[in-house]
Amino acid sequence: MGAVTTLIATVAATAGAVAAFRYVDKKRRDFQDILNTHRRDGDKGKSTVIDYERDPESGVFKPKQ
Repeated sequence: MGAVTTLIATVAATAGAVAAFRYVDKKRRDFQDILNTHRRDGDKGKSTVIDYERDPESGVFKPKQ
């Protein structure tokens, strides 16, 4: 009975490992597609960079004008 139990446990562990690998690989490919799309297309000016400068009188940072 011990050999049968070991065989069943080995098959179950192998099936679980294969399922986990496929799940992680699918998520990795989806994430890679998102990164490649962003690298290829860029943000097309959607994001705006606000440049700040320090006010010499108060020491507070304010947007450049």
